[in-house]
Amino acid sequence: MIIGETDLSMTQFKAIIDLLRFTLGILSSFAVLSAGFIVYVLEGNSPDFVSFFFENGVLEWPGILLGLFATMLLTWGNQAVNDLFDVETDIANQRFDRPLARGDLSHNFVKILTFLLFSTAVIIIGGLVLVYKVTIALFIFTLLFVIIGVGYNFGVKQLGFIGNIWVAIGYVAPLFIGFFMLSPQEALTIMACAIILNSTFFMSVGREVIKDIQDYEGDKQQHLNSLAVKYGPKNASIVATIFFLITILSSLVAGIFVYKNLVFWVFDAGFALILLLTSYTIFVEKTQGGKKARKYTRWSLWVALGAFFFGIFFIPT
Repeated sequence: MIIGETDLSMTQFKAIIDLLRFTLGILSSFAVLSAGFIVYVLEGNSPDFVSFFFENGVLEWPGILLGLFATMLLTWGNQAVNDLFDVETDIANQRFDRPLARGDLSHNFVKILTFLLFSTAVIIIGGLVLVYKVTIALFIFTLLFVIIGVGYNFGVKQLGFIGNIWVAIGYVAPLFIGFFMLSPQEALTIMACAIILNSTFFMSVGREVIKDIQDYEGDKQQHLNSLAVKYGPKNASIVATIFFLITILSSLVAGIFVYKNLVFWVFDAGFALILLLTSYTIFVEKTQGGKKARKYTRWSLWVALGAFFFGIFFIPT
């Protein structure tokens, strides 16, 4: 009996991890940390991560840790609310990697969990703004993140490509949080922030289109208005590839005008190759290649962040 109870507990724990997409929360926090460090260095400080963490002149180290934790909570809340509204579509697409679709968690539990995740994150960020006098923009973008996550499921998803753009803005929101934690002032810093935001946005739009291609059959049954359903998987693949090419071009601009070092270029080359592999996979294997293509785009997010984060240590003075 004890073994059975233990197995059930572990099943529920794994279901929660699957629901939240745990590693995406880590990725978002890394994005915030990278964004803050990029601003710190480009504002004239040495690329010393210890100094950034303990002596950045804006946030004390507990504030940074709380900000990173709040970002994880926001990302996890966003994933939970998406699954809550996507149960029928996930079942139609046989997405049994989703715990609600396979019946491992109840709807009421996920509703309560989502509320706790979002509310705790907002309270933490609000506290940082009040205690450390951080720009109010940090709190505004936190609320924006919540509105995007919840609003997507209240009608925006039905708008197809507009829904893809909506979700992509959600991917960009953590970077805004990181950039505004340290209030960038220099022209080069603002330009770098704009380029990185642009790259992340276009890459995320392409990723969302790829995800819709994977979900083509189920979305068609549910009468969802995705690009793949409306114009066919092939045309959706072309659109995704165009966005990936724009992303690669944007990252090249970052390398030429901001980073100017070999470390960035090595990461950026890997990033470009992964995006090209993603497009090739979806063109050749079509909807059957959606799962692999989706995995590749997740890799690309990590590699892109590696380029922006590690490249800043070697930026010319």
